[in-house]
Formats: sequence, structure tokens, C-alpha cells
Amino acid sequence: MTMQARRKKLAILHDEGAPRGSHQHMVGKIAEFLRAMDVEIVNLYGTGYFEPADAVFVHVDRSVVPAKMVRFARRFPEQINLNACDIRKRAFADGLLEPGDVYPAPVIVKSDLNYGGAPELASRSLLTRLTHRIARLATRTPRRLIAQKSDYRIFPALSDVPADYFTPDNIVQKLMLEKDGAKNVLREYIFLKSLHYENVEHSLSEIITEDEHISCLPFTPHPRLISLRRRLKLDYGKIDYVMVDGEPFIFDANKTLGLGDYGDSEQFAEDYQTMLKAFAEEIYRLLNESERRAGPATGSQSGDSEPKARSSRYPHAARTLATARSAR
Repeated sequence: MTMQARRKKLAILHDEGAPRGSHQHMVGKIAEFLRAMDVEIVNLYGTGYFEPADAVFVHVDRSVVPAKMVRFARRFPEQINLNACDIRKRAFADGLLEPGDVYPAPVIVKSDLNYGGAPELASRSLLTRLTHRIARLATRTPRRLIAQKSDYRIFPALSDVPADYFTPDNIVQKLMLEKDGAKNVLREYIFLKSLHYENVEHSLSEIITEDEHISCLPFTPHPRLISLRRRLKLDYGKIDYVMVDGEPFIFDANKTLGLGDYGDSEQFAEDYQTMLKAFAEEIYRLLNESERRAGPATGSQSGDSEPKARSSRYPHAARTLATARSAR
């Protein structure tokens, strides 16, 4: 008699303050495809509870992932995006300018953090927000001018940027545009492991958020994009750029990709669906390879056959998958 294959299990690790059951990220669509492949999905929020799985998908919506989240993710036999811990723009974005530079052409001011720093601000407790506000008023520190992507600003030249924008929280970047007729082009290199896609959007706005979807297709990325991806240690994510004189001009990187306005509608692009299904199939392949290499998941960081003793910090760390299922 042939032994029935064990059902695979993927943990998705979110920030503690992430909204439960949210459908605003692509990882949710990937999870739907994986469930259709009979993969069990468990969503973990923060590090307070550990549940064994064959692999963990680190999906922490912050520019800098807290060290305790990284340590927690290491307890799983396999990890996706474990080492993608810092995607602040100042370390990699092209065309960055400083106050003493001379640049008599349009510039854009952004947050150094991803998506205007909104995820970091949203994760703060009410008490933390009140404490920061009191401290700012007491020290007469200027209020934060960029708290979300809609706060980004374009100025005619570097000399026109108000001094208040030159803070460690912000970057000032050359405004480089790629045109297709009257519209501006945004390119996104979207990837998971060995899969590479290019998403192309058009907009009349110079700060593109979401306008006209053109295509999302497999492609061969420019070597500079591959180099940056390796530098940021991204298994999954995207890099925003335009092409200027045959070279990518890089704006941003992201590891918690959003679905945009049409994620839960019938207008969700078919080519996006095809890409996310391919990502799910790649994760399914990784889960099967993980089992062949290491055997069933135990929650042990080293992969030892004997589970570690429970601790007060991770009270369920000693469960094996079989034990967890039998307790249900």
C-alpha cells in the first residue's frame, strides 16, 4: 500500500499590528492558490505564538524588520524573505541629492521608508503616538511632513525644496520620467525565487500610484535589477524603476506587495492572476523539496529529530505537525 502524502503547511508571518483577514496584499491571493493545491495556510501575527509548518513566508510590512521577528522566523525549516530586513531607500535609490548639491531640474521628495512610512506609523500604539506628539511639542520639533505616499512632493529644482524636508526621514531624488506618448511609465520588476515578471503601468500623473494597467509578463531582468535584489536579499518582492537611456533608474523596493484598488474585484488583471498562480506553484515546489531534504517540520531550528522543550516565550514550539493535528 502506498503511503498517503503528508499535507504541506505554510506559515505567513505578519507584523503584530497587521489587520487580521486583510485582502490588501498579493500574498493573500497566493495563499488562495496554495489552498486550492491542498496546502494548509496559517497566519501568524507577531511572535507571541509559534505553530510548526514546513516553511514560513516573512511578510512584515515594515521597511526595517525587527530582530525578534527574524529570530522567530529562523525556527521554521525553510524561510522566504528571512534576510530581507532593510529596504530603506537611502541605501539604494538612484539620483539622490543632498542640500549642498546643485541640480536645476525637477526633484521629488519622498520618505526614506516604504510607502511614506505609513506602515510604521500605523503599527504604533495610541500611547506611543501620544508620547511622540508630546515630545515633539515640548522640543518644538517640526511635524513630520511625509506620513504617507500622498504626501510626496515635486519641486522645479533642488533649490526650491524647503529646508524642513531635509531630514533623516526623507530623501530628495532627481525626477526621472519615462514617457509613452502623453503618459508616464512605471515599471515594476516582480519576482519570487527564480520567477521574474515585469509589470507596466501608465499614468498622466508624475507620481504614479495606480492608473492604467498595461501588462504583467515574464521577462529577463536587467543585471542592475538582479544585483539590487541580491543586495537587499529579497526572495520575493518588487523593484520600481523607469528606463533611462537603456538603463534602469531605480525608485523603490517593496517586499509586501499590495493588490491596489482592484484586488477584490472582477477587474483584477488576468495576467496578475497568472503570475500569482505561478508564484504559488513555486512555493508548492519548495515545500515538497523541503520535505525531501529535512523530513516533516518540527519547529526545531536545527532540524533535529527530537523537538525542543517548550519555553514560556514560545509555548507551542515543541509541537510536531502530527501532534498539532491530533490535538484538533
